Amino acid sequence: MPKRRLTAMPKRTLAAFAVTALAIGLAACGSSGSSSSGSGSGSKSYTIALLNGDNADPYFYSVWKGALAEAAKYHAKITEQAPPTFDYTSQVPLFQDMLAKHVSAIILSADGTGDTFNGPLAQAKKAGIPVVIVNETEGDMNNTPYSLSFITSSNTALSAQAGKEACALLNGKGQVGILNSSVTVISDLQRVTGFQSYVKANCPGLSLLPQQVSGDDVSKADSLATDLIESHPNLSMIYAVDDFNAVGVLTALKDAHKAGKIKEVAIDAEPAEIAALKAGDIQALVAQQPYNVGVTAVQDVMDALTGHSSKIVRSVSPPGILLTPSNINDPQYKDVPYDPTIP
Repeated sequence: MPKRRLTAMPKRTLAAFAVTALAIGLAACGSSGSSSSGSGSGSKSYTIALLNGDNADPYFYSVWKGALAEAAKYHAKITEQAPPTFDYTSQVPLFQDMLAKHVSAIILSADGTGDTFNGPLAQAKKAGIPVVIVNETEGDMNNTPYSLSFITSSNTALSAQAGKEACALLNGKGQVGILNSSVTVISDLQRVTGFQSYVKANCPGLSLLPQQVSGDDVSKADSLATDLIESHPNLSMIYAVDDFNAVGVLTALKDAHKAGKIKEVAIDAEPAEIAALKAGDIQALVAQQPYNVGVTAVQDVMDALTGHSSKIVRSVSPPGILLTPSNINDPQYKDVPYDPTIP
């Protein structure tokens, strides 16, 4: 569900995000975790604080679980905190609390920009506490010098991948509706422009209807999709930029008895989207990789703590994973769907 921001993937990072790496099993559970297996980091004990985006979204649970699994390899402890909703004003005092507790390192899923966090980040730098930022790009954070690295998906690349799959599913011909959440939030815009650019450049036989805007409201998305279905009898597909829109579209298609007849492609892999994919009601999802974001973030902070900072890649953009009804049960993708259970 989070809609954040692609750089070339260096060898070390590409290995971390390769599909085969997704077979890493969960190694820990609970609200905080410590390890008992894997490669050690000497006799020193490390505590890594994870300041998550919120404690309501399966995307962030998956980041947490990836961090727990990787920390276990270093005998490191993960402590997680997050505001109840996506809100930077609640995150800043939580960050300050982590600094006061003198944690070894911090993984920050920032809910705001560099202007919001530059003060606390500077304090962490002064205290010798390394910080990795996830779910925001370096540009989003105004090129702050106080973070080791930035790990997040490119919304433009995710939507272009969705456009490529739409072309394949429709054999390059048909009429496609687009449901967006906002025309003022840059990440939402990128989830449309990447799709549009790919289709226009590669599938001239597809006719793209003007985007509809739901405001991240499932009921509004349902209403907009219903209007598209009723007013465009030749509609072949609806593209949804996120899970709110995907669920609204799905409801409209089912109510019109068009599920599967009018195809649906969406971004993300939230539980409702995965259930619809398995049922064949959604034909394709382009998923981010939150589990492996957590894995890579822990790798980065541990490299910093153990004198291997040269391994750290400053800006990393994990590629989207295309999920379809035919591959969703493949073991290699077991960590791709966003996990709805709290660790």
